[in-house]
Amino acid sequence: MMKIKIAHLYYDLLNLYGEQGNVLALQDAFKKQGVDIAVDLLTVGDKMDFDKYDLLYMGSGTKNNLLIALEDFKKHTVTFKKAIKNNKYFISTGNSHEIFGKFIEVDNEKYKALGIFNYYTKQNQIRIVGDSIMEFKDLEPIIGFQNRSSVMQNNKNHLFNVINGYADNYKSSYEGYLENNFIGTYLIGPLLIRNPHLTDYIVKDILENKNITYKLIDNTFEYKAYDEYFKNFYNQ
Repeated sequence: MMKIKIAHLYYDLLNLYGEQGNVLALQDAFKKQGVDIAVDLLTVGDKMDFDKYDLLYMGSGTKNNLLIALEDFKKHTVTFKKAIKNNKYFISTGNSHEIFGKFIEVDNEKYKALGIFNYYTKQNQIRIVGDSIMEFKDLEPIIGFQNRSSVMQNNKNHLFNVINGYADNYKSSYEGYLENNFIGTYLIGPLLIRNPHLTDYIVKDILENKNITYKLIDNTFEYKAYDEYFKNFYNQ
């Protein structure tokens, strides 16, 4: 049986708001396709051979934990760049995608980041908290929650168009970062639990790239929960 391998990076440091739920959503979606799934939990000091994995995931963390992950990830910058160039799926939720930009500015301090992408993040005077609804490709609207003090600057590779809610900054109508199959977003919730159609989009793409037929599965509890949210949101 074909096995899909996922690496959950810094699972012990970057797991605010129960963001490990994104990995659980992926596991469940692959299992429904009849595909064997393996998840490796990787953290500081572990060997990270990105070529072994079909998908990499990193969640949200406190400022201190994010900086610890940043320092450790510096050892893997070259291989990470290669993985992104080769269209490896990488999903980064919450503030974790900040470490791949030029720098992070928080609490009046500036920290040099990995410099893999051209964006950078600065602390906002007003904390951004609340639900957001986004547009992504031709999928159903993407829903999520934001709770952050940072705003992204110099981002030219946008992930989402904002339908309702918060953008990268107050001059933007976009949120998140997309380059090849790197997906970085401040949306939490967890994102893939709340948006089963996005989860299935990613699963379908990975399977088809391995010449595995994707089976359409809808009307699950996840889809029903998604529909219920929308009904309640617009009746508020």
